[in-house]
Amino acid sequence: MIGFRKKLNIMIVLYHDFSTASAIHVHNLANALTQKGHRCGVAVPIDKSSVQKYMDGTILYQVYEFSEILNEGDSLFAGKRKIDIIHAWTPRELVRKFCLQLKTKFPVSKIVVHLEDNEEIVVETFAGIPYQELLRLSDTEISERIPDVLSYPRKYESFLEAADGVTVITEELLDFVPKNKAWHRLWPVIDLKKFSPRVNGRTVRQQLGISSDAFVLCYIGSVHAVNAPEVLSLYEAIALVNDKGVNVTLLRTGRDTVDFLGEKKVELTRNVIELGFVDMKEVPGLMAAADLLVQPGKADRFNTYRLPSKIPEFLASGKPVAVPAANIGLILENGSQAIILEKGDSKEIADLIYNISTNDRLQKKLAKGGRKFAQNNFSRKGIVGKLISFYKSLPVAH
Repeated sequence: MIGFRKKLNIMIVLYHDFSTASAIHVHNLANALTQKGHRCGVAVPIDKSSVQKYMDGTILYQVYEFSEILNEGDSLFAGKRKIDIIHAWTPRELVRKFCLQLKTKFPVSKIVVHLEDNEEIVVETFAGIPYQELLRLSDTEISERIPDVLSYPRKYESFLEAADGVTVITEELLDFVPKNKAWHRLWPVIDLKKFSPRVNGRTVRQQLGISSDAFVLCYIGSVHAVNAPEVLSLYEAIALVNDKGVNVTLLRTGRDTVDFLGEKKVELTRNVIELGFVDMKEVPGLMAAADLLVQPGKADRFNTYRLPSKIPEFLASGKPVAVPAANIGLILENGSQAIILEKGDSKEIADLIYNISTNDRLQKKLAKGGRKFAQNNFSRKGIVGKLISFYKSLPVAH
């Protein structure tokens, strides 16, 4: 085991600036580690000022750009040049290269790699060819086809192999972790005061002009090539329920990188309020304005391995929640902590909305059960203590 002192110097290396969904998890974790007395920094490739724009609330940790640390390491952690833990936030190529540079500059550091997605399906979708075909390409050909903000075939596997430990957001991601590698399941830290049943959503509804008799859903998140079909199913469900005569409105935030609605756009957005990209500080109020929070989708090569960052926030908000029968949906109790979607298609979601909109008793049961689950599993105290214990248990580097 490592001869760590009581308080650690921890550097989390993020693959993007703070506008990405992953940054929410990193921000909350870095704050929580700092509150426990550890020195924590977050390194981003560029634009460290984005932390002020996108992260709501107090920022307790130090923020760096990659170039700052490599060029001016003497100022690291207010002159404390040692790094105990380099926590690579996913094995994306630009993170991998930077972490190896850090390891050269701070050789006593331990490298921990965090997995939050099936990196192979993400790369495959971007490249438009099966992952096994990508493996047949040379490193040069791969770098020409895939940006370094994604993981590179072969190189990400070797990065995991060389790491001192791995954290995973779902245990299913262990399918990609080398056997006998030290690992730890790391769930998100949620601000249980910010996302709470006490947040008043009535004002938001009034500001948006939503009628008092409307049944409201809220979906937080961008649409990209991988999740486009499942978000489309949510839009289709909203239209189906309205066609049955139920007044249902969908609040939607996020950016669209693909045209997932196509020719149906006018038809499918009649009962949707598109808010675009919103500041983090607005998200709790939007969730509080909802009567039901749905994460569409089904168990597939993408959803099986991930835990969408919005689901813990959904549960903490004290609203009824529906999730796919994948990842955390296999842990939540169906009918008491959440509704578990078996198919996740538009018909199943529409039937759920139609049935739950008139069932006050079920709404209250789900709201209470989901909130309790969040309190038991996403609190700062429980998550940070276990992570620090994992850091300190890492074997001596080979």
